[in-house]
Amino acid sequence: MKFHSSKGQILVEYLLLMVIVVGIATLLTKSLIGRGDSNQGMVIKAWNGILKNISNDLPDCENQTDLSAPNCPVN
Repeated sequence: MKFHSSKGQILVEYLLLMVIVVGIATLLTKSLIGRGDSNQGMVIKAWNGILKNISNDLPDCENQTDLSAPNCPVN
């Protein structure tokens, strides 16, 4: 009889762990790859920064110290 009563407890513990794991996964997903305008995730922010740096297509110049705008003299 003792075995039958522990089967229910194992099921309850398993379901509780699953709820906790799904909750943590949801929070991590929102904080890492959230796509909201005011609350972007860390991965999305980094990816946007990489895309902006690539799209600037800055020339190689000796005076180039800032990567947000070109700093080369126009010939």
